Amino acid sequence: MKPIGQKINGFFTKNYEKYYNTISLNKNLLISGSVGFLSSIIIAHYVAEYSINYVLNSAMTVVTGFLTYKIIFAILFHIDNKRKYTKRLTGKINFIALKRILIKMIFASAIFDTVNNVARFFLIIQLLNLEYSAIEAATISSLVASVLSYAIINVIVKYIHLFTKKK
Repeated sequence: MKPIGQKINGFFTKNYEKYYNTISLNKNLLISGSVGFLSSIIIAHYVAEYSINYVLNSAMTVVTGFLTYKIIFAILFHIDNKRKYTKRLTGKINFIALKRILIKMIFASAIFDTVNNVARFFLIIQLLNLEYSAIEAATISSLVASVLSYAIINVIVKYIHLFTKKK
């Protein structure tokens, strides 16, 4: 009979291996989202210093966060997944596998980005209208939009079988 510590360790190891790709995707989303969040807060602060236009502040904040997040996410996703579309012996790209991954990822990413950016844009405007500071509005809207979009992308990734091949 195994001690309880070994059972728990085995449980975590088994689940980590089983859900490695999903964990990796969420790690990449969290890291890139955090960097995007920080860049959007900086922009929100500076735009608020020079303009009182809430729509401009919201648009600049969302665009900056989006571009920063996208670039960081693309790099991290490539690093974590290049073995899936690179032939081991030759190091050449398997374009069929790459195309399959890209199509699914673009689909999931488009929905994630739409939910995240639209929610952030309108929340920032509303919060600025309620006289929250630019940093508070950027922070609150980012947190709310992130929860929504992370939940949605995890459901979509499971539904479209991003990390598994069709049988």
